[in-house]
Amino acid sequence: MLQHRLVAHRGYQKLYPENTLLAMRKAIEAGARYIETDIQFSADGVPVLYHDMAMKRLSGVENLIGNLTLAELQALSSHEPDRLGDQFSDEPIATLAQLVALLEEHPEVIAFVEIKRSAVQILGLEDTFDKVAACLQPVAEQAVLISFDYDFMAYAKQRGYPRRGAVLQAWQDLDSEAVRAGDPEFIFCDLEKIPPQADLGALTPRLVVYEVADPDQAIALFERGLDMIETFDIGGLLHALGRHAL
Repeated sequence: MLQHRLVAHRGYQKLYPENTLLAMRKAIEAGARYIETDIQFSADGVPVLYHDMAMKRLSGVENLIGNLTLAELQALSSHEPDRLGDQFSDEPIATLAQLVALLEEHPEVIAFVEIKRSAVQILGLEDTFDKVAACLQPVAEQAVLISFDYDFMAYAKQRGYPRRGAVLQAWQDLDSEAVRAGDPEFIFCDLEKIPPQADLGALTPRLVVYEVADPDQAIALFERGLDMIETFDIGGLLHALGRHAL
């Protein structure tokens, strides 16, 4: 089924501010069964849905997200002013706990939860894992931990987190012990990092390629054996591919 081959990258990012509850809800309304988000931490250690450390692009303020407490962050917005203007200026920065509540409303939806390397560097493996895993516990089977940080993913396996994935720093890392140590169910990779001759259907973990919005490119990748595509334009791609048997 097509809905199970597309991942909403940071929610419905093309039309709504990324990593907001609005973007996640709109992705699900558009038909997404897989969504993806990024995790940073507030100064008081609360996991929030946010991609950058610097807050200028997403919130229009000169600060770092890790400098502000959750209470201070909740006084700000996540509206991508340069890209979307002021139309979403009231959209708050979302917490991971709010995403958990959304997943509980939609048991058919799986979320890929990307732990940013910057967060791990600040909090360390143990604290990062403990805070995220505790929050995700009610929906652990719906929430797949992913990260560029291979040590974090190996630690998540060691601690028994049930669903894990690796985001490749380089294509050749597929065969590395560092990636294998996390025993990933999914492998994420930037399309630009994949060699043209690579056999995309040869992997045991499910391969997810980002960033793809063009339907012809998506079809070509699926024909090469690709499992899943991550896209900012979840609604547009679902609509464009809807008449194809994929």
